[in-house]
Amino acid sequence: MTLKVDCCQVMSGLHFDPASAPSKAAGISLNGQHLSPMAKALADLHEAGTDLATYLEVMEGIRWEATSLGPLDNWSQELATQFHLMMLNSTAQNMILGDDTIVVYNQAYAEIIRDHHPSYFGTSITTWLAWAQYFPTIQKVVEQAAKFGRAVEEKDFLMYLPKNGLYEEISLLVMVIRLPAPLAGFLTTIQDNTTQMVRERRISSLKDFSECWKSSESLDELWTKILHQLSGRPKQFSFTALYTASLASEAGNTSDSSSGESEDAAYVLHPDSQGYDNTPDQLRVFELSSNTEPFITLMCKSHATRAPVIMSQQDIPDIWQRIAKSQGFEDEVQHAVILPSSSNKLSKVQAFLVLGLSPRRRYDDGYKTFLLEVQRLLADSVNNLISAQESVKKKRDLAKRARIEKELMEKELELRKEQAELAQLKVGRLASTAESVE
Repeated sequence: MTLKVDCCQVMSGLHFDPASAPSKAAGISLNGQHLSPMAKALADLHEAGTDLATYLEVMEGIRWEATSLGPLDNWSQELATQFHLMMLNSTAQNMILGDDTIVVYNQAYAEIIRDHHPSYFGTSITTWLAWAQYFPTIQKVVEQAAKFGRAVEEKDFLMYLPKNGLYEEISLLVMVIRLPAPLAGFLTTIQDNTTQMVRERRISSLKDFSECWKSSESLDELWTKILHQLSGRPKQFSFTALYTASLASEAGNTSDSSSGESEDAAYVLHPDSQGYDNTPDQLRVFELSSNTEPFITLMCKSHATRAPVIMSQQDIPDIWQRIAKSQGFEDEVQHAVILPSSSNKLSKVQAFLVLGLSPRRRYDDGYKTFLLEVQRLLADSVNNLISAQESVKKKRDLAKRARIEKELMEKELELRKEQAELAQLKVGRLASTAESVE
């Protein structure tokens, strides 16, 4: 989603009013050849490595005379030096220059802005229409840097930038400082903190899941909590669905299921799953051995391996794509994952958790690790509940057995007491008979 903003109006405050503009470049003699400062800087950069060659072609292909900066040969020694240093810096940097706010940047910055390079290079920032929603923040930081004359930081600056046509969420630390006279403009240094942001989010989510799920007292309560918690994170999970074994509440024995668990076990879509009312009947209930839907085939694979299985875009049912496009980032889902409730082939799969992955987060090794942790928490929660239920049942059985044994013992003692009383009565009778005979 792009916020509609009048770019020129919002960025109108980006004016530079130094006491003097950059002075005209003085020529430099190199091996008898007269070179301008910028020509010398470019020559040095070409010699610095072949990785800059393509990048410098973009620089040299721009009609600089049509901008307030003028032809490259007229760039001052100060500007050429600053450009040279910026290009060799491994940290992402850009310079906003001149009254028409022309932006030049290095390769590290080009990697951050992704698909916007090279079209943004050497152009006025006011023409970066896709960035309209970020202009107020950029304007604020630049104005503060101009006012205070020192570096101004903007932490946790969230942006959504396209890579190969797909948007990614990134978190940046932006530092802006005004360039010293005679340069007219600002230097921006950017640190990409996306990895740290994502890691902290995932750690926080796993902590929340663990605390919530472990408080469940039954499988039914656990299913409800899982769906409530995950569906409440539409930007982290584009959609959430849960299939539970039809006899899950009665399945207390989790051992030796490799031989005892039937391949035609039925799994039912939980009523609290997103899109339940609009889910086709063939996707509401399925048996592992009798459904040829691509989605169900992947379920069977997850069941067989007891491991997460990734669903590609074409295998995701339409109902879940519609849900994803109505919430969160409102983007079509590229991938989803099936998480079985057991990672052990000797344990029954009580449920399958199906999650739409964030369309603005790459499915990389970090994402895989996060999903494995979610599965581990799911499996642990299920196993702990079943173990607790088995423990309660065992205690009940032991208590029942003890009660029965006590009752039997009491009956036996009562019987023995009765037998003793009868024996005593018989002895008394015999004694009385003996006395009468004598």
